[in-house]
Amino acid sequence: MTWFGLRALRIKLGIHTGLTAVLPLVVGLFGMVPARAQGAVDNWADFRKRLENCWQVPSGTEGSLIAFRFGLNKAGALRGKPLVTARRLTGDADAQMRFVEAATLALDTCLPMRVTPSFGAILGESPIRLRFINTKPSAAYQINSNITIFAPQPCRCGCRQHSKRARPPFRRPPSFH
Repeated sequence: MTWFGLRALRIKLGIHTGLTAVLPLVVGLFGMVPARAQGAVDNWADFRKRLENCWQVPSGTEGSLIAFRFGLNKAGALRGKPLVTARRLTGDADAQMRFVEAATLALDTCLPMRVTPSFGAILGESPIRLRFINTKPSAAYQINSNITIFAPQPCRCGCRQHSKRARPPFRRPPSFH
């Protein structure tokens, strides 16, 4: 059973497979590298980028959102179970389940995260509010432990070749052509 009731959702939908059984396959298919295998994080911007790189947005979930509140210890590991504080799921039951599982997988893949001792001291005192949103980016409160991650968007030219993860609108997006 995952930490926030995903099992109940699976039972309700009639799906009884375990996420942990497919985790190695999904990680291998999408090329995600667990954050603990990368260098140590020492600031909120790098922390956000690591979480961003762990999330693979499932298709058919446009408009969906899930928000968590959780704490990490000084070593970058979860302190208890993340609490789902909000969710707005779109699409059919399968799409909704895939969106919740993708957010869960992002946290499972990224955490524990290697952190520097100085950033670990900050993490140990900061509740983290994390939102995964499958929409175009909009103004979002991105200060310290308040983190919003938007779905990747195609580049301005409209092609899929340069698809990049969306950045909040107050940053200038890179130009490619």
